Amino acid sequence: MAGTGPPDVVELWDWTLGPGDRHVSEAHSPGTRELMQVQQGAITVEVADELVALDAGDAVAFGGDAAHSYANPGPRPARFSLAVFEPGVGPGSRPEVADA
Repeated sequence: MAGTGPPDVVELWDWTLGPGDRHVSEAHSPGTRELMQVQQGAITVEVADELVALDAGDAVAFGGDAAHSYANPGPRPARFSLAVFEPGVGPGSRPEVADA
C-alpha cells in the first residue's frame, strides 16, 4: 500500500490469502521487525519453526530477520495488515569509509 525510502524502510501491506494459501518469506536484513493484525478470518504465522495462530482482531509482532511464513488454515479468505520495518538498507545506510 505504501512505503518509505532508505535507509530505514517501512512498508505497509494489506494482504488477502485464500483458503489453504501460504506465503513464505526469506529472512530480511538484521533488525527487521514485522507487525501483523488480522482483520478477517484466521492466519497462522511461522517464525523460525514457532507457530502462532491468530484470529480476526488478534495482532503479533515478530522479528522478520528469520525465515517466516503466513498461512490461511481456514475455509474462507483471510485478510490482514502488515507493517515491516527494515532498518539500514539501501544507499546511505552505512557510513562511508574515507580514503586513508
